[in-house]
Amino acid sequence: MRTPRSLLGTVFARLDRKPRWLERLSEIVIPALVVHGRRDPFFPVGNGEALASEIRVSRLLVLERTSTVIQEWDFDEVTTAMLDL
Repeated sequence: MRTPRSLLGTVFARLDRKPRWLERLSEIVIPALVVHGRRDPFFPVGNGEALASEIRVSRLLVLERTSTVIQEWDFDEVTTAMLDL
C-alpha cells in the first residue's frame, strides 16, 4: 500500500509544468509574503527560501509549529507580517 506522501509525489511528478512558473517569479513586482511551515512533511523550508529569493520584494515567514496549513495560533503573526509588507 502506498503512503499519502508517495501518492502526492506521484501527483506532482505528473503535473504539466509549462509555462515554467519558477522562471517567472522575478516578474512579480508587488511585495509578496512567502509563508512556510517548518513542520511541512512534503516540502522542506528550503523551498520557501528559494521562492522568496526569486521574488524581488518578498519576505519569508517561517511558522515554527506549523505543517502545511496555517493554524489559528499563527493568524496574528501572519496578519502582522502581511500588514508590514
